[in-house]
Amino acid sequence: MTKLNFHKAEILTFLLITILGIVNEKVTVFYIIYLFWLQELIRTSVDSVFVFRQKKIVAEKGFFLKMAFASYFVLWIYFIFIIILFGIMLNWGNIDLLGENIKVFMFKNWFFNINILVFAAEYLYFRSRADNSELEVFPFNRRHIILHVSIILGAVLQMIVTPRLDINNQWASALVIMPFMLLKIWIDKPKVS
Repeated sequence: MTKLNFHKAEILTFLLITILGIVNEKVTVFYIIYLFWLQELIRTSVDSVFVFRQKKIVAEKGFFLKMAFASYFVLWIYFIFIIILFGIMLNWGNIDLLGENIKVFMFKNWFFNINILVFAAEYLYFRSRADNSELEVFPFNRRHIILHVSIILGAVLQMIVTPRLDINNQWASALVIMPFMLLKIWIDKPKVS
């Protein structure tokens, strides 16, 4: 499976499952941002295993472990912001959204769970078939940019746009979530050489 084919499969399944979730009113801004975070955690973990297995020299393994630790530390910082800001604070006055966020966090939202399971299976399959000789784990990469911009954009949308919309309407939710979906498609697109 090439990187481009993996990207197409990932985006197709992501969009299909997420749109079904929006239609069933199970997708929130927290759902999307937490999904991006969890996908990056899965990628970092899978990549770390593949890279670690390739390193033959102890010094290389030590440097890799420092890079992997830095990457997990950045993800941990994002996790705190996502849970506190999007999971709790920005939805504090809306018990329905807060409840839906708790279901996502506790893995009781089937659209979210299926999205994560499908992504993990796709990514494991991709990594097991790909040439991983140039694979590295960096503390900050393009997918971290997706998380970073999503956190900023999400806060602006939640504080400025959402109060002006009838968020109980599923199409208003889709409108708020659309920039995140487009951001993921645009930034996560592989470079074609």
